[in-house]
Amino acid sequence: MRTSRSIISQAHRAEPAEAAPPAPEARPPDPEPPPATVGPAEQNTVVDLGRIAWLGTVLLCLIVVGVLVLEGYLGYAAVTLAVALAAFINLL
Repeated sequence: MRTSRSIISQAHRAEPAEAAPPAPEARPPDPEPPPATVGPAEQNTVVDLGRIAWLGTVLLCLIVVGVLVLEGYLGYAAVTLAVALAAFINLL
């Protein structure tokens, strides 16, 4: 069995670790990326959430009107068309 003294003396005789490789030269920072826009800036206007909601309502109502007309429910189609027109007024 080894004594703690022999283990310590053996650890002191160990060879030193290899030196770390030299650090690579610092490179200049990457250029700043271009702004994340699509197309010319004058065509990228802000659309508020309320306007998007009314537009979705109009489109959905028009789809429902088409389905109701195809199924023969003309009264319901007329009421849904009136809702679509009322929603369209909010877009103006």
